[in-house]
Amino acid sequence: MKHLLTVLMIALGVSSIHAQAPIPASVEASIKDAQARLISWRRDIHQHPELGNREFRTAELVAAHLRSLGMDVTT
Repeated sequence: MKHLLTVLMIALGVSSIHAQAPIPASVEASIKDAQARLISWRRDIHQHPELGNREFRTAELVAAHLRSLGMDVTT
């Protein structure tokens, strides 16, 4: 999760940083990978809307991702 947050912070600041210094290729690849995953999650969640306090499918998507990062998740 810490890695994902770092990548997201970098992605948000890319436009201001890019004008000052070139971004290493490995960092740019990580940003593009994270961006693709975020867009995919957003599209999936928007295609399957849920009522407030009844976000069971969305909660499972988040829980599955956290489990893939090795976290212990309670739902």
